Amino acid sequence: MEGHLYNVLKEIETEAESKVKGELSDPPGSIKALLYNMLMPLVLNFQTDEEESYHFIFQKGGSVSLYSGLHNSPDVKVSGEHAELLFLLQTRDKKRFDMDERTGKITISTFTFKGRQGVTKLRELFL
Repeated sequence: MEGHLYNVLKEIETEAESKVKGELSDPPGSIKALLYNMLMPLVLNFQTDEEESYHFIFQKGGSVSLYSGLHNSPDVKVSGEHAELLFLLQTRDKKRFDMDERTGKITISTFTFKGRQGVTKLRELFL
């Protein structure tokens, strides 16, 4: 059964794909697209303390897909308290996001170079 987190992530999936494709189509986008496509696919796992879990896969060309469950080899893992993660994804409150990271309410773990690059870019796009 998909919960409320799924609905919020589904909206983010649509928005992320639109933002990435838009950025890749800008005039300097050809260089960005080349670099982006070299790093893809990128896998992000999302998991809450209530065991709700999903993952995004960012593909070459800018398409983004959301799936139920955790991917077995993610580049990034985002985990935290269900209500807090849901709140942060809905409000995109940068100060609270930073505070929650510092206090351990949410954790962002990167496992690969492209995961670290992806987190930096996603923060630019969404926070």
